[in-house]
This record gives sequence, C-alpha cells and structure tokens, in this order.
Amino acid sequence: MGIDLSRAGCPFEDQDQMLDSFSEILDLHIYYLYKYHSWVSPNNSMQNMLGVVVSREEFESNLLRASDTVAYGSLTDEETEELDTLREYFLARYNATVTAGADFPLVKLGRNFSMDFFEYAVTLTLFCCELNKKYEKIFVFLQDDIAKKTLSVETAIHLWAEPRDRISAYYQSFSESSVLGKYICPCQEGTLSNRMLRLSKAVTAFFSGDHSETGYEYFEGNSDLAPMVINRDIAEQAVKTVSLSGKDKVTLLHIVGMRGSGRHFLVKHCAAATGDGVIFVSASALLKADSVYNAFGQAVCTARLEGCSLCITDFEHFLEEDEQHKLYEFTTALREATKHLGTHLYIISEQKWQENRLGDDIVRLDLELPDTDEEQRLVLWEHYMHSEKFEEGISAQELAAKFRFTAGQIQAAVNRAAELTRLSGEERISVQTLHNSSYDQVVVGLSTLATPIKPAYDWDDLVLPESEIKQLKDACMHIRYRHTVYNEWGFGKKAAYGRGLSMLFSGPPGTGKTMAAQVVTNQLHMRLYKIQLSQIISKYIGETEKNLKKVFTEAKNANCVLFFDEMDALFGKRSEVKDSHDRHANIETAYLLQQMEEYDGVVLMATNLLQNIDEAFMRRISFVISFPFPDTATRKLLWQKMFDADAPMSEDVDYDFLAEAFKIAGGNIKNCVVHAAFLAASEGVPVSMRHILRSVVKEQRKNNIIVLKDDLREYADLVFGTE
Repeated sequence: MGIDLSRAGCPFEDQDQMLDSFSEILDLHIYYLYKYHSWVSPNNSMQNMLGVVVSREEFESNLLRASDTVAYGSLTDEETEELDTLREYFLARYNATVTAGADFPLVKLGRNFSMDFFEYAVTLTLFCCELNKKYEKIFVFLQDDIAKKTLSVETAIHLWAEPRDRISAYYQSFSESSVLGKYICPCQEGTLSNRMLRLSKAVTAFFSGDHSETGYEYFEGNSDLAPMVINRDIAEQAVKTVSLSGKDKVTLLHIVGMRGSGRHFLVKHCAAATGDGVIFVSASALLKADSVYNAFGQAVCTARLEGCSLCITDFEHFLEEDEQHKLYEFTTALREATKHLGTHLYIISEQKWQENRLGDDIVRLDLELPDTDEEQRLVLWEHYMHSEKFEEGISAQELAAKFRFTAGQIQAAVNRAAELTRLSGEERISVQTLHNSSYDQVVVGLSTLATPIKPAYDWDDLVLPESEIKQLKDACMHIRYRHTVYNEWGFGKKAAYGRGLSMLFSGPPGTGKTMAAQVVTNQLHMRLYKIQLSQIISKYIGETEKNLKKVFTEAKNANCVLFFDEMDALFGKRSEVKDSHDRHANIETAYLLQQMEEYDGVVLMATNLLQNIDEAFMRRISFVISFPFPDTATRKLLWQKMFDADAPMSEDVDYDFLAEAFKIAGGNIKNCVVHAAFLAASEGVPVSMRHILRSVVKEQRKNNIIVLKDDLREYADLVFGTE
C-alpha cells in the first residue's frame, strides 16, 4: 500500500486532491478484483475476447464465476484490512471536508444526496472513467467485452461491496427508484447484472460546471431583486408558506396567471426571501424528451445537486388534451421524487391544474395572480417610468387606461423605448416611441377578422363643422382622463361596466367618417383595425357570435381601436320574430350589444343609415357625431386641402367654380384630385383646371351622373375640346 495515511482526518484542500486520493484506492480495488476473479486471472489466454467460440477454459471459468456470491471472498486477512483501512481513511477525510464547509461539486453531490459509501464510490468511479481513458481498457479486460468500456452493474458491485458481503444485497442500489438508478447513472436496457452505467447529463454538467446543454434557467437566491410593486399580499403569503415548509413533506406552490403577470418574479422573490436558489425547467422541454419520467428525474437531480428548489414553467402544455398520458408520467415521477425535492416545488401555469392525487407527502397551495386592474397598471407605469426621461405630453394615467398590460409587458415597453431612444441619440423618450414600443409587446390575432389601417391624418386634414370637431376632441378626453374620473373621483363605483369609449359616425358616403376614425386613433397613439364584416357574419347558427367574441377578446389583448364600417349590417334593429331566422338575427344583435357594453376599449363605428340602428344600441353609444354633406364653402376648403403643398399647381385652378358647380363629398373630391395628379404627371406638367375637370367628369360617370357642356360653362372647352 503506497498511500500516505498521515493526513487521515484532514479535509481535502480541493477536488483534484480528493480525486487523486480516490483514484489510488480505486486502482487497488481493481487490482484485487483482477487478482482473485477466475474469469480474468493472470493466466487468462484472452481467447474469449474474440467472442466467437466458447472454449473449455472459458466455460469452466464461468461456472466458477457463478459460484462467486460474496465480494472479495478470496482476500487474505491482510488484504481485507488494507481495503478497510483505505476506505476509512478516505471517508474520514471526506467527512472532515464536509464539516469544513467545502463546496466543490464532489462534496456537494455526496452531501446533497446523502449517499452511503457504496453509492458515492460508484459515482466517483464513473467520474474517473470520464476523466481518464486508461479505465476504458481496464474495464474492457475485466468485463471480457470490447464494447464494455465503462462499469456494468455487476462489476460496480464486485468493486465496491464490503468484503465478504453478499453480492445480491447490492443490486437494489440500482433499482429505478434508487439514487443511482434514477438520478446519478440511470440504468440502460439489458439484464440487471449486465446493464452498463454512465453518469447522467445532469451529473456530468454539474461536475463540469457547463449547464448549457440542460436548457435550465438558474437563479441564485442571494441575488438582488427589485421590490414587489403590486400583489404584495400574494407575495407575502407565498414567502410565508415557503418559509414554514416542513422537512417531512414537500410544499407545492401552484402559481396561476397570465404570461408576464409576475409568476417568475414571485418565485424568485420567494427564493430571495428564503436564501434558496431556483432552477426553472420548461414543461415544453420535458414533453419533448423521450421519457417525461426520466427527464423530470434529471431536473430533480440537477436541483438536488445544486441545493436549489425546482420550478416547472409553462405547465399549461401538460394540460392539453393530447398530452394526458405524459401528464400521468409527470405525476408518477413527482410522487416518487418527493424525498429528493427539498421542502418545496413551484409550478407555473396559465391555467389551474386540477389534480388531487399527489399523495400524502405533498401539500399543495394554489396562488392566482389576477389580471392587472387600471390602478395597478398606473402604479407599474409610474414605477418603471420613474428612472427615464420623457417628452411632455406622456401620461402614465393615459397609458394605464389604454394598455391592459401585465407587469412584464409594461417593464418591457419602457425598457424598449429607452433603448431605442438611446440608439437614436435622443435625450428624452417621445410619445410615439413609447407607444410603438408598447405595441411591440402585443401579439395581434385579428388578421383573419380585421384589417390593420395605419392612421395617416391629423386634425388639420379633417374638414367638419367646428361643433363636430369639438365632439371628437371631447371623446379623446375620455381616454386621457379616464383614470381621474373613474378612479380618483370615484365614478368607477357608479359605472361598474360600460366604461369603454364608443363613437358612432353617421352621414352620407365620402363625408370623412373613415378619415375621422384615423384622426382619433392618431390622437390616441393607438392602432386601428377595420372589421371585415364578410368574415364576421355567418349563415351558420352561433358562428357570428363566436366570431364577435373573438374580435372583442383579441381587441382587448391587442389594446387597439376597433372600426366597424357600415355597421348597420351588424347592429340593425331587432324585428318581430316570425321564424327561426328572425330569432337568431335578434340573438346576434343582443349578443353584440352585450359585448359592446362589457368592452372597455375604444370602438368606432360608421353608418350611412342612422335610422336603421337599434334603439338599445344607441343608448350604449358614448358619442354620436354627424358628418353632414359639405356645403359650398366646405367643398372649396376640401379642394384646397386635398392638394399637397409639394404638388405643382397651375394658376388657372378655380376653386370657387369647382366648389359651386359640383356637389360632391370629400371622398369623391379626393378621387378627383388623385386622378388629376396622375394625368398631370403623365404629361409632365403642373396640375391644371383641365386635368381636374376631366377627373370630375370621370368620377361623376361612376355615379351615373352626366356632366353637360353647359355645366362647365367657360371651362367646357378644356374637357369637350380634348375628347
């Protein structure tokens, strides 16, 4: 024996020293195994390594092997004493190292899994095989098989069983429920004695410190965290529960809430309060594995090795209908892993997991993070905006009213706006940048039912009577000062529902209703979606209501403005029920009224037939704004505004004549102006009266109106002289 025993009882200084000491003991065990086992004695001819024929000698040696029922039964007393002494020496130094508080991986592994010497020695042997290739040839020879370059279960038992202990007593150490068989070196297929052992990925990653392949997210409990801004009462309950978790049972905290509601942060908050680390494992990763049972076992192993709690995220994927068999696997693995889970386990999900068969060893607590209300959103916006500089005109109250965001979305929006502002070299975050960054957090699911419209107009583009303009501006105030009225002044108690802003634009075609919708949306810095009625209305019973529900749900999630054009097709008057068609039509209208009343966002509607709108619906409209057919003065203003300042204009354009001679709406005027511009551009000359009049004649023909020569008076030759 060449090992210096003078340092018995002294802690190992580092992991390398510990491995060097163990390797010497391992080599001695291997030598004695080689020396006394007849199937690989010094006189072995190596014939059986060919694996083709069975010689008489090999047959006889295998018979002798079958009778080998105890470990190291042929050792002399001196050799047995030598092995016992070395084991005691190593254990004494290991225990001293643990007592000294050493924290290198080999010590943490044995300590966190409470391993006995046999389990620990097998694990260290497999680690030595990973580090030193010399053991490959040694075990190939010992196990008489060129493919067996690492330990089999049988060889591991012969190596590390206590001298003269029965071999059969150690096989239970490799069962599927054991530390070795489930976590450290999950057994492969084959008979129990011939199963090959290899360190699991979790253990290998732990030893190497490289966790990149595991895909887990790590959080150290001693990390600095921002304070809880909202839901402090829920956080206090969670921390109290975790802090009081008993040692004999596992407390399962099932945290339910929307993505971005602060579920991860709540778990980290609990970890920081108790000084524990947390490992986050995605349910998606577990579901993608060949075996959920084994994948969860490896997650438990990693958490146990690191001395951390375990958190399963996105658990709603397990609750999908086609994943029920994998959910059963997970539940089984969870019940079996309770003694290795520590005192608590976290599960994060968007929907509640209805499971009451977790066993007596698990105490479950359900915590729900509700959707943020306007008051909470205001607190969050003010909190995250506090450290940034903004342009004037940005109101946290207005943002809280418009964007029904989670805490995560609000934080991400402010951070994104700040980042874009710094990249642009600006000092202050603009209104537009903040709103664009807010909409970057939104996933819009309206693509099949609505068309996005980019607002392109402002107040200066809108030609309406002053009274109507004032109504539009007053309507916008309902969003900007919503928090003040409903929350600070207490009107929210008087209006528990129906807080949304709804505006109905009525008037003939082309009078500016769609333009007004864009102007309002632009002023609110929101996004506009025009509802496709053809995709909403269905001949099948119940489908229209289903589509409407989806529209309002997605609009709420997207924080956008809904625009219903020709909405009398949807909001028509309910009629007397004469057949089933009438009854279902009335049901559709009633359902739409209900959705409108419950919706707290912005809805804009336009109709040419105000008299056809149901009276019950009119009661629910916040503002009804008339768009009158333009008079002569208004038409002149429209003609002038339609021509951009950059457009080259001829001096012969007579706006007074155009306004007086042609009684057309703003939409028609826009068509005429655009067509005239194309005519002028094709000729390479400024826009003149000739181009405009030709465009007017074309536009009137579309409406079955014939423009006579007398109608054009002194300008008749500009048109009829060229056709």
